[in-house]
Amino acid sequence: MIRWTIRIFLILVVITVFTLFYLSFYGLETDYFNQTIQNKVKTINPNFDLEFQKTNILLDLKKLELKVKVTKPKINFNNTSTYLSKLNLNISVKSFLKNEFALQRGEVGLVKTDIKKLIELTNQVKPSPFLFIAKKMFNKGQIEGKLKVNFDTTGKIKDDYKITGSVFNFDAKILKKFYVNKANAKFELFKDNYSVYIVKGNINDIDLANSEFEINKENKNLNVKANLVSRANLKNIQSTLDLFQINLLETKVDKSEISFDLKSSLSFQLEKYIKIRNLKANGDGKIHLLNIQHKIDTSKLKEIFTNYNDSFQIVDSEIKFSLDSNKQDIELKGLINLTNEYENFQSKVIFDKKKNNTIFDTKININSSIIKLPSLNYKKEINNQASMKFKGNRKKNEGYNFDVIEFKESNNLILIKNIEFNEKNQVNNLKELTVRTTHDKLVNNDFKVTKDKKIKIQGKIYDARPLLLSLNKENKRNSLSRKFNGEMLANFQEVITDKQINLLKFSMISNIKKGKHEKFTAKGEFSDNEFLDISMSPSGDSKTKVFQLYSDRAEPFISSYKFIKGFKGGKLEYESTYDDKGSNSKLKISNFKVSKVPALTQLLTLASLQGIADTLTGEGIRFGELEMDFNSKKSEKNVINIEEFYAIGPAISLLMEGYIVKKELVSLKGTLVPARTVNKVIGWIPVVGKILIGSKVGEGVFGVSFKMKGPPKDIKTTVNPIKTLTPRFVTRTLEKIKDIKEKNKN
Repeated sequence: MIRWTIRIFLILVVITVFTLFYLSFYGLETDYFNQTIQNKVKTINPNFDLEFQKTNILLDLKKLELKVKVTKPKINFNNTSTYLSKLNLNISVKSFLKNEFALQRGEVGLVKTDIKKLIELTNQVKPSPFLFIAKKMFNKGQIEGKLKVNFDTTGKIKDDYKITGSVFNFDAKILKKFYVNKANAKFELFKDNYSVYIVKGNINDIDLANSEFEINKENKNLNVKANLVSRANLKNIQSTLDLFQINLLETKVDKSEISFDLKSSLSFQLEKYIKIRNLKANGDGKIHLLNIQHKIDTSKLKEIFTNYNDSFQIVDSEIKFSLDSNKQDIELKGLINLTNEYENFQSKVIFDKKKNNTIFDTKININSSIIKLPSLNYKKEINNQASMKFKGNRKKNEGYNFDVIEFKESNNLILIKNIEFNEKNQVNNLKELTVRTTHDKLVNNDFKVTKDKKIKIQGKIYDARPLLLSLNKENKRNSLSRKFNGEMLANFQEVITDKQINLLKFSMISNIKKGKHEKFTAKGEFSDNEFLDISMSPSGDSKTKVFQLYSDRAEPFISSYKFIKGFKGGKLEYESTYDDKGSNSKLKISNFKVSKVPALTQLLTLASLQGIADTLTGEGIRFGELEMDFNSKKSEKNVINIEEFYAIGPAISLLMEGYIVKKELVSLKGTLVPARTVNKVIGWIPVVGKILIGSKVGEGVFGVSFKMKGPPKDIKTTVNPIKTLTPRFVTRTLEKIKDIKEKNKN
């Protein structure tokens, strides 16, 4: 009996072990649990209807769970159906036997399904802000994946669920301004954490294949982090920057395009799922092409860089960048085109929005640029090897501060340190300036400027020809701002003037206040006994100033006037009193000769004084003295009133008056008298030459009156013979002759 009992027990044990083994490894296929499973699904959501053919049950002895695998499952919801690739359920044996909620875990596999339909279905299972956003975002696409969930004892899904899968060919719209097109991606979704890997696709025409995104939910905000691999060929750069509220190009660009390959990291917060906050990005890569055509006024720039083409292109350049909501840091190194030729360059620019400041540090080769510096009489020809670097910062509405500006070309050097400009490009302050240039292969500038307590200018040579040329031009712009102050001391061994008449041992002392010379004196030597003296000082009230110039050589100051050629000799005295209302000036030139003065030649020809006209265009006409009194008023813009112009010489004498509107109109009238006639009138000679007055006394003319009027390039001249000279002409002539006699006696 015992033996049979043992045998039966062993058989039962073997059967039990075999059954457990079979259930654990092969399972049991049955439809016994079909209704139970369907009812449990309805407890999750009453609108869910689960269809399947049968179940396969496996036993997990270690966890005392039944693993239920459903074959060919399908979920019906509101007249829509979604097929599942799998449905696995883990049921607690203990809870099942106690008739409690026994479902522990579930795993659902999804076949390729329309993404919008799935989002709606999933949101019924477990509503979430992400699903709400996703429903608004996705326009089309397909999705497949699987869902793993755990249940509590009441049947609720726990928060540790996990969703993984892939999306295919989807289009989406994010925050109404980011557009995703034809993208494939893999994803993992947890309760408050979502990660996405883009297999292929682009956002706003930027290819983001192989990029990763991680999104963390924090209260009602989403924190986004991304590792981006981006490629693009964009036709409008600013429209892309606008997405991140970055305005680098403002409104001064006609065309902008870029092609690049970048690797970068990006992070930002979507406040209340809508507004971008705390934007940060950094990365590096290569710019294949950057083309910007702007509409910034470059007229002043083109006065220096004469062949600048109002655009620039960057190609084959490396880039590093770091961006956030307040600051953008960009480094570039490669090739740049400013003149239809590509040059090497490197640049670092920091845009600090919080401080309203831009910091820059740039080095560039400018071999293909034509550079003119008129104030230094220097020109760099095209293809001469040259480089330029500048480092400094700019505050909006406050101007530029340059730590260094350096230009190098062969033996030419311009080096500026610590210079400040205001918004009008006027100099506020300057620490140091070094200039060394050549003209016609000869050194024409070699000096240094330093500013500490005093402004010191010292050097071997200075080319003053551009300065002398500017004396007859209107210059409304002051290069120094009202913030520039100090006492200036200048010393040059040699100053170059026109006609190879150089000035030696030049020195100047000036007091600059609010960007203007308050007073100054300057001296120099043409030779051992020929000097130049210049001074300017206040007269009476501080608003009125007197400028005085005396030069034993007049040529350097007269030769710059284009309408006078062949000026020789002469001493020059000039005095001008001026204030904010205008100026009154007097010019005297003595003992000089002129030739090739077109206006005077025409006048002599019309007056039938051809012999004197021929002399003027040949050897020239000598004058003993010239005086001109003239004035200008601020209220009469660009008008010079000539009160009196008088010149006396051995051949002719002139007296005239009128006005000149610069670049617009010349209006002069006066009297021209041959010297022989003048001499007859005043009794110097008893007989008038036959050429002028004929063979009989009383015949001919004493002189002519004339009028000259018209645009500067088309002046009409008319003459009238006169029998009697005006008392004014005779008086002025007698005064001059008396002065000349007294000078000759001395």
